[in-house]
Amino acid sequence: MTSRRPAGWRARTGTSLVVAAPVLAAACLLSACGSGADDGTLDSAAVAVTADGDEGGTTTVAAPIEAGPGDTDGAEGDPTDGAAAAGPDDHVDDTDGADGPPAPDDPLPASAPELRAALVEAESAIRSDTVDDRTAAAWGRRQQRLYRHLADHPDWLDEVLAIEDPELRRAAELNWTARVNLDALVASHGSETELPAWRVVAPRPIDELLGYYRDGEAEWGIEWSYLAAINLIETRMGRIEGISSAGAVGPMQFLPTTWAECCDGDATDPADAIPGAARYLTIRGGPEDMERAIWGYNNSDHYVEAVSAYAEVLRADERAYRGYHAWQIFFRTTEGLILLPVGYEETEPVAVAEWLADHPDASVAG
Repeated sequence: MTSRRPAGWRARTGTSLVVAAPVLAAACLLSACGSGADDGTLDSAAVAVTADGDEGGTTTVAAPIEAGPGDTDGAEGDPTDGAAAAGPDDHVDDTDGADGPPAPDDPLPASAPELRAALVEAESAIRSDTVDDRTAAAWGRRQQRLYRHLADHPDWLDEVLAIEDPELRRAAELNWTARVNLDALVASHGSETELPAWRVVAPRPIDELLGYYRDGEAEWGIEWSYLAAINLIETRMGRIEGISSAGAVGPMQFLPTTWAECCDGDATDPADAIPGAARYLTIRGGPEDMERAIWGYNNSDHYVEAVSAYAEVLRADERAYRGYHAWQIFFRTTEGLILLPVGYEETEPVAVAEWLADHPDASVAG
């Protein structure tokens, strides 16, 4: 199949590592910031960037299949249910002694060698068959925090990524590649003075979501790892409930008009939305040309790089999903980086300073 990406497209290679100056905090913009046709027939995806790097999701608005204006109307998604009683955002007490899971306030490494060792420890724990899912979630939150810490110390990059184990080194390279590309996707946007009109909920359990990714792969031939990567980037596995100002809804961020043209069921239900995204990717060129298909989902080379990087990590070891499933929502504001925890719920945008007055612990220093 002939690719229809712009002439300036730079394909990823199996060993490429994108290194760029990182944006050090997350952005959240609830309006579409890109559109245009990637060929003569299909509209491109409109993009509403909600966060960068490991800090949140980039809300991609899956655009109408036929050329025409996007639908900016849509109803708020139904509340996510079915989450485990002990959710992935809950802190797990150390029940294993000195080698137990990290606490949220554990100190960050003070040097590149210490950060490398900490990343190896987190990545290894996430992939260990002797670590249960709840404990792996604690290590996933630590993992997310460590990559953010690396972004604060880009001069440590080469030394941190000099990991002896080749599989863990490759995973770290790919996670960094994804982060800097998502940073670049939103680098032109400033910090926000308001927090969004969102509801943040616990994601569906790991096994349930993996089942939906597998359903999409079985029905449409789109590898499950791509669907998981998109779900991670878009809404942190469905944590974000709300409507972008472009009208996108659900865990995979569809415009209602697009959903009506390509898919059946409920775009706010992951059981329908995830296989629906697989269907949409086939319309965009998958599975034969996944780079083109992902670019059709979001017309950004950086987005393709990020999705492809996370998908490669998952393809190499499915257990890596346990870490990603635990990643939380952070939001870049004029008051600094803000954690939006499970239970955050605002029906209208709210001034950051006003919200922080009632939630001072949500401000994140590192």
